[in-house]
Amino acid sequence: MKHAHIRRFVLLAVLLASVNFSVLAQKSVRTLVDEKNVRAEMGFLASDAMQGRGSGTIFERVAAEYIGSQFMQFGLEPAGENGPDGKPTFVQSVDISRQSFAEAPWLKYYDKTIVHGKDMVVLSTTSASVTGGIQLVGTGEIPRADAAVIMRAKEGEDLRGAMGAARKLITAGASIVLIEETPEIRANWANFASRMPSFTASNSKPSMIAVVSKAAADELAGEADGLLVTFEGKLNPVKKQQTWNAMGKITGSDPKLSAEVILLTSHLDHLGVRENAPGDDKIFNGADDDASGTVAVLELARVLGRGIKPKRTVYFVCFGSEEAGGYGASYFVNNMPFAKDKLVANLEFEMIGRPDSKVKPDELWLTGYERSNLGPELAKRGAKLVQDPHPEQNFFQRSDNIQLARAGIIAHTVSSFGLHTDYHHASDEIKTIDFAHMTRAINSMVMPVKWLVNSTFKPAWNPGMKP
Repeated sequence: MKHAHIRRFVLLAVLLASVNFSVLAQKSVRTLVDEKNVRAEMGFLASDAMQGRGSGTIFERVAAEYIGSQFMQFGLEPAGENGPDGKPTFVQSVDISRQSFAEAPWLKYYDKTIVHGKDMVVLSTTSASVTGGIQLVGTGEIPRADAAVIMRAKEGEDLRGAMGAARKLITAGASIVLIEETPEIRANWANFASRMPSFTASNSKPSMIAVVSKAAADELAGEADGLLVTFEGKLNPVKKQQTWNAMGKITGSDPKLSAEVILLTSHLDHLGVRENAPGDDKIFNGADDDASGTVAVLELARVLGRGIKPKRTVYFVCFGSEEAGGYGASYFVNNMPFAKDKLVANLEFEMIGRPDSKVKPDELWLTGYERSNLGPELAKRGAKLVQDPHPEQNFFQRSDNIQLARAGIIAHTVSSFGLHTDYHHASDEIKTIDFAHMTRAINSMVMPVKWLVNSTFKPAWNPGMKP
């Protein structure tokens, strides 16, 4: 009897131990990403010491070097340029030839002039001289070739949404798009006006997008259809600049699948310091935009770097100068370190620091969810991804994923809130981040990403939805 009791005790102990191990194992799967690491990385990237990681500034480079050092610590292979010793590094330098205006550029028609900083703020231009014929365009209407389109203000539309719509009009053939101001834009007019427009030399068609005051929009809209307007200004000499991409990789373990690439990305820059910004705080920390997405890429690198090697090759890239025009991503697309046809999919992570009230508390949304079968397949594997609840904002076109999508790559952005009032304000600081939500958000993507980097699944565009 004594031996029987001992055997039963041993069996019970083994059973309890196995149950406890199972619980611990399940818990470890759910919490592969630790909030303290999320806080630590955010605490550096979005600190005042980083001066807002301005595009093309030394602080953007510091951010890239920091991210690269983290990639090294996590066991990734360097994927950047060669260093002085001839060995690969984790940072890629991108040369940019920029031209800036020596004085405020202007828009002319008849004998009238609208000047940048006064009744107009230029948001983007590809040239020092652009012309177009006035055209009012209704919803869904295609502009004439070389039109100067007047976009009347839409209630509730923020600047990013208006810019997305303006870029569509440029792509459709317009040469100039003039967006009527909104109350949000007017509240930040001094900030926009403080930036002297600049552009990089390219072979693209000359185009320009600007916001104009309501008075100017009313006057232009009342002019004759086809009236020629001209944008021009005096330029400074060409200025050589750089931006920086942080790049690491894990080479796949499967003899066949290792030739295929999954790309996980974010943008590491923000708006820097704006001396003309209203209020005492001039540092645009960019905590949510996009230190949060960059931390997601870092934590996915940490998880994948310490586990069994994935079957597919995985590149982790944090792009520079997204805020200045997507220069880091554009260079990457045109200079891929692997054959383009081997790039299976890109997931960009941007603004995941707060939950969105338009979806369930633990849900994330995928920009362009309806465009391909990638989102639904990831959702089947546990990703809490849903369709973007803000289609009017054109978020699919408003992050670095669009650079890859236009090149034919299945590329989407994972996000959770892109419309908060701190967007592109100095108030986008660490204190506004919901760290519990952010940690859960990253954790929720770990197992679906692990499935993607180990599967044979190749996503495809849905019919008629390729950009």
